Amino acid sequence: MAKIELLAPAGSEESLVAAVEAACDAIYLGLANFNARSRAKNFQLQQVPQILEYCHQRQVKVYITLNTLIKNNEITDLVKMLYKLTSANPDAIIIQDLGLFYLLQKLNFKHIHFSTQAGIHNSLGVKFAQDKGAERSILARELTLTEIEKASQVGETEIFVHGALCYSLSGACLFSSYLGGMSANRGKCKQPCRRAFNLTKKKKSHLFSLKDLELIDYIPHLIKAGVKSLKIEGRMKRPDYVNQVVRAYRMALDNTEQVDRAKEILSKDFGRSKTLYFMGNQVSQAITQEPFAGIFLGYAKLRGNQLLFTSKPDVHAGDKLKLYYGEEDSNTFTITKINADNSLEISEKLANNEKVAVYQVSSLEIKTSKISWGNTYLPNISKSQIKELTAIDNSHQKLRKGKRLFIRVKSIADIANLPKLAYQVKYLVSLDIFQQRPSNFHKQVIWELPLFIPENDLLKSKDLLKKLSDLGYHDFAISHISQIDLLPARANILANENIYTMNDLAIKQIKEWGVSSYILPLENDIPNLNHYSYKDGIIPVFFTPALFTSRMPVKQAFIKDNKNAYQILRKGKLTYTYSLDKVCIFSFLKKLKDFNNFFLDLSTPNISPDEYSQIFEYFKKEDNIPNTKKFNFKKGLW
Repeated sequence: MAKIELLAPAGSEESLVAAVEAACDAIYLGLANFNARSRAKNFQLQQVPQILEYCHQRQVKVYITLNTLIKNNEITDLVKMLYKLTSANPDAIIIQDLGLFYLLQKLNFKHIHFSTQAGIHNSLGVKFAQDKGAERSILARELTLTEIEKASQVGETEIFVHGALCYSLSGACLFSSYLGGMSANRGKCKQPCRRAFNLTKKKKSHLFSLKDLELIDYIPHLIKAGVKSLKIEGRMKRPDYVNQVVRAYRMALDNTEQVDRAKEILSKDFGRSKTLYFMGNQVSQAITQEPFAGIFLGYAKLRGNQLLFTSKPDVHAGDKLKLYYGEEDSNTFTITKINADNSLEISEKLANNEKVAVYQVSSLEIKTSKISWGNTYLPNISKSQIKELTAIDNSHQKLRKGKRLFIRVKSIADIANLPKLAYQVKYLVSLDIFQQRPSNFHKQVIWELPLFIPENDLLKSKDLLKKLSDLGYHDFAISHISQIDLLPARANILANENIYTMNDLAIKQIKEWGVSSYILPLENDIPNLNHYSYKDGIIPVFFTPALFTSRMPVKQAFIKDNKNAYQILRKGKLTYTYSLDKVCIFSFLKKLKDFNNFFLDLSTPNISPDEYSQIFEYFKKEDNIPNTKKFNFKKGLW
């Protein structure tokens, strides 16, 4: 069998050593900033050279994750850090942000891996990334074996094989951000998918909480499919978890006859119950009503610092426990003593409770070496170099006079239902409704590609786009940057809000790739908008964000939490979870006077044609519609 890489998480120094001692081939780790696991312990930049030396001496590669989105005011700090990091020469840097991709190309750093946050889910995405200079694509978790095989035929791929799953497509989850500005795309996720939601007044359900992935049985198939690297999730996990899981997968990779023994090790990985997910056609069974990680020990009475069990649990002093008191209230403690009456003493005294759920989340039985790294000097970049790397030439920027509107509609009929507008208008129309070709609005229509195009639909999509071009349509909107390669040669390309342009360098990059106009991200804030040097971006001012975008179906139509109501809708190949509240920032137009391109999304289910006149009346007044929200545009995006 071909050699395949086993890639392990290192969220702390202890976990790094645990992974290396368990014989991984590579590790991935984050630094203090710009990584999607900001709550992990992470590492200091000055430690990287010594980490590289330690790992390389043991034939282990080191990949650095810088896989968050970057704001404009963070670019200078990013460049300073990036200059030092690339001088240390890690084996790869994992990224999402296209501005960061631009900088790495300028710094002549070749070992770029596109994160799963980049949403690459088909051979088109892998080939595009490779053609533009990326070494590897980390594929979306929601793919079948056949889809993985097709993608791996055109470029180097990596897939997740073990650990926690997100319900939403990676890079397309806005739920945490919506609830309080803590962006999952910036490493601040509050895990709303693990919550229980109200189905009725009396019934709750964990509709979105997935089991953990376990693909150890599929290792031979993945090797045959041409996958380069098998990735274990877990930079938030403890060293004993990392050691156990890496040992199990190492055992199975080295000898497929040892898979059953390896699975016995994984049965005590302190994770959730397991699923094969899309790999094993287990999507309908992938949701768990027990979203808590760890080995369930049972229920106990809490008396100060003692847990009273009816029978003695199989644990040891020094093991860590997680106690759950309610739906979301929990704390982690260490067992300090095991008493003869089956009670456990824990490291902190708490208020008495008649029933707490107790999970073991760590074990002292697995021990690793203790190593720490000091700081190493890394060279600084000069101010002139920073200026040269980040220079933006917007002298040729064409800013039309007067407001221009880009309006996404549900159907062709909706265009005729809109009030007469005293603005230049373009309409975004989904390719899914191609048969409803407009006759009166031919030059105003932009045909929009879906966010997720399965492998089997690529050729059909390309044929349809050519047919539209032959009919005289030349304006197209893409939802993933790789979709550029599907478009006819004469296309005018708009990048919609799913292609993150959170900073000027990301905009500069997509412009170099042929994009002529772009909708700025829904996830944004006013200071960042005013920080753009490019002023030709299209600002979203009225929309209902899809909080979850998933390939998984959910049968429930309406749900609630303590504050909000949501609607779940299946459209095309994806399932969308919308808040019933609309976002309107018309009142901020006064603060955005340098911009004159604006986006209104009227395609979501909570908007009816009866509201159209009111929407444009308030837009004209530059006043917010009553009972709407401001998303992150008021309090800011973190």
